[in-house]
Order: sequence, then structure tokens, then C-alpha cells
Amino acid sequence: MEIAALPVDEDQRLAALRRYAILDTPPEASFDQLTHFASQLCNTPIALVSLIDRDRQWFKSRVGLDVPETPRDIAFCTHAILQPDIFEVQDAAHDPRFHDNPLVTGNPDIRFYAGAPLIDPAGKALGTLCVIDRVPRSLTPLQRDGLRVLGRAVIDQIALKQWIRELAGVGVELTAARDQARAATRAKDIFLANMSHELRTPLNTILGLSDLLREQQPAASEQRADLDTVHDAGRHLLAVIEDILAYAQLELDQPQLRLQAFDLSELVREVEAAMRVQLRDREVALRVLRPAAAPIFSDPTRVRQIAYNLVGNALKFTEQGDVTVTLEPAADGYRLHVRDTGIGIAPDKLPLLFRDFSQVHAGPTGGTGLGLAISRRYARLLGGDILAESDPGRGSVFTLELPLRPPVPADSP
Repeated sequence: MEIAALPVDEDQRLAALRRYAILDTPPEASFDQLTHFASQLCNTPIALVSLIDRDRQWFKSRVGLDVPETPRDIAFCTHAILQPDIFEVQDAAHDPRFHDNPLVTGNPDIRFYAGAPLIDPAGKALGTLCVIDRVPRSLTPLQRDGLRVLGRAVIDQIALKQWIRELAGVGVELTAARDQARAATRAKDIFLANMSHELRTPLNTILGLSDLLREQQPAASEQRADLDTVHDAGRHLLAVIEDILAYAQLELDQPQLRLQAFDLSELVREVEAAMRVQLRDREVALRVLRPAAAPIFSDPTRVRQIAYNLVGNALKFTEQGDVTVTLEPAADGYRLHVRDTGIGIAPDKLPLLFRDFSQVHAGPTGGTGLGLAISRRYARLLGGDILAESDPGRGSVFTLELPLRPPVPADSP
């Protein structure tokens, strides 16, 4: 049996692993979903998120394996972290490096192994996302690409957990931190842009891959149900990331509005098309009434974000009936009404709707409680507002008011 050499940066690598404070933490659904997806994608009975400590490999997440850790000197993953890309062993029983390894000669009887190294932004290999089979085989090109993407998503999860932990730790000092952040605007902008790219890109890829795999499975199969769970969790995580990033920008007084002329009616049509996917297998109708054209000078990205939030909330809390979206001209701009026949909101809860981190209803997948608060703040930055009316048990109406042009120029980056 061949014991892997230590990485040349072993001390720095272990220090980085300690900084993430992830070793010996409880299981988390966000990691388990990625591990389960890796098992489904590669069609293997075992999949692991393995972190290489000084003398052991510890599993943050595991599918098909009962033990929480194994000694480092017999770990396949210690070989994988020495590689810049996927490390694959097609038949361990005939590989001189592993043929007499206890993990090959005994439980779990490894024959096939493939591990994507988990390399953090500083270039330190923390461990692997690996898949294992008990029969010899190899990955297809699609499986290799998918395993790479999922490995990057695991690293993004680790970084996101650290970021949220740090954000929570300084929450009570937010006012003082905001003043300091104004003196470091450029660094903040780069940070948010990098976070936006590094978190959104792999998640969007995962959603695309899960859509592709879902189409290949029968609608009533167990595999389709598992992939639906992964896809829904990915969409939820992406929504949480969007809220956190938008909230961070607003708290630092850097909304980065980009004003331009566009057709508000066409934007509503785009939102309608995107939202219709949420109507599959549901007893809810989406109706949209809009003029042929609605020229406006505003920020299309922020207006689209507000519209998605209002329509998405209406669909989320309407089990039966319909959601009606109406765009109509007003004296000085436009009004977008989103009317639903959902559960409604009690009168004493209406004042809580637009507060940060406030949730009037616990949705099916939870959330940050930031969506409506962020939407109203953007609406007001654009010179408009969001109003809410509701009749408990019968539905709600949210109205976005937008002027033809913001009253004062918005700062541009």
C-alpha cells in the first residue's frame, strides 16, 4: 500500500482548514444535498465530503457509509488532494498503490474511486468531494464535469458558512462597521462582485445539471423525486444568496443603480414567462394584463428583482385560485398590481411586512425575511413605493408604484 506524501504546503493547508471551523460540526442539509446529488450523478452507492485533518479524514457529509472518519494514511483522498483536478482509480484491486489497502480488502470494498479536490480561494486543498463504487468502472465526461462543479459548490458552501458566521458576529456593530466601510468602498465593491460570481455561477450550473438529469428520469421515479429535492434546495439557496448580497449593498449605502430607458411591459412579460415554471402540477392560474408598451427610465435590474419577489410571493402563498398581475399607467408613471387568492395577512401583521428579517408566514422552504424589505427600499430609491392590502383567508394585493423617471439622479459605479 502506498501512503500519499504530505502536500508541500501542509502546515498552511491545515491552518486554512482550522480557520473554516468546519471539522466535527453536525450534518447540514446544504452539504448532504450536494453529496446525494454527486451519488445520483455518478451512479455510485457511496459519496462523501471528506476533509483531510492531520491524522484522519473526517466526513462532513456521507451517503452509503456509516463511519464518520478513517485514518489518514489509508485514505484515497490524501492522494486526491495532491492533484489539481479529479483523481480517479478505475480498479483499486489491481492498482499497486491500493490493492492491499484495508478499505479495498475489507469494508467498504472499494474498487472504483473518483475525487474532486476541494480547493479554497487561497489555493489550499481542504479535502475532496468523492464518489465510490464496489465494482470497477470509470466516469463519463459529463460525470467528470458535474463532479467538478459540485466540488466547487461544496467549497462555496464552506466559504458561505464562514461568511455568514462572521456577518452574524459583527451584527451588533453594524452601524460602526458601515461608517468604516464607506472609507473602503472600492474593496467592498470588489468583494461583493467576487462573492456574487463565485456563489451564483456554480449554483446556476448545478440547477442546469439537475434540470438536465430530471428530464432523463420518469416523473414518478424515486430518482426524479431526489433530483427535484436537490433542484428546489438549489433554487432556495440561490434566493438566499441574492437576498444577502442585496442587503449587504443596501446596508453599506452603495445600491449601484443603473438607470436606462426600457419597456416595462416587456419586462413584465419576461417575469411572467419565468414564473410559469412554478405552476407545474398546481391548481393556480397566473394571469397578466399589460399594455402593448410602457416606456420608462429606471433601473431594469432592480425593477425586475422587485417584480420577481412580488409575483413569487403571491405564487408561494396561493394554493388554489389565481394570481393576477396588472400593469397600468398612472398620472406620473406606472402601477404594477399583484393580486392573489391566497392565505392573506392578518391586519396586525401588515406593519411587519417590510421589516428586515421579518417573516409573516413561514414559507415551504423558509427564507431570509429580507425579500420585501429589500424590494421596498429599491422601490423608494427609484422614487416609488410598495403598498400592501390584504383580507385574511381571501388574498392580498401588492402594488409597486414607479415614476416615469427617478426624481434625482442615482449614483452609478
